This record gives sequence, structure tokens and C-alpha cells, in this order.
Amino acid sequence: MTTSQASRRRSFTYDGRALEIRVVFSEESWTTWVYEDGHHLAAVGSVEHGTVDDGMADGADVIGELIEASVAEVLAGDIDLPRR
Repeated sequence: MTTSQASRRRSFTYDGRALEIRVVFSEESWTTWVYEDGHHLAAVGSVEHGTVDDGMADGADVIGELIEASVAEVLAGDIDLPRR
């Protein structure tokens, strides 16, 4: 059984808020978004399809790396999130 790249997500807490990074697929790229209570708040990072495909061929987890980098950016306060 395989997991779709688009179904990958990571939950975390920032500034007392329960947040989640989700991966969204588009024609151009994979983009990570911050979600709270099921609502998207901000785009964080993206990577082109070719980079993901090349990484998978080499055994790299490009989407996993993007998710972790996105969480780190939010935790560092580098992403402007709307107030609740």
C-alpha cells in the first residue's frame, strides 16, 4: 500500500495554536499550506513536479523534506499567519 504525496500532512503547535501543514498539488508544483481548523491560512513552500520525480527516482523524500522545512519556517516565525 502506498500513500499519496498529496495526502501527507504534519500537525504541530505554534503560539498555542493547533496547526497542520498539508501538501496541495497543482499543475505547476506541490505547495505546502498551513491549516488551522480545516481552513488554509498561508502558503509556505513549493517544489516543482520534476524535482519531486527526480528525488523519488533517487530515493529522496522531497515532499517530506518540504513538509519539515515548512514546519520549521512557521515555528521560526517566518510565516505571517492571520490572527484567530
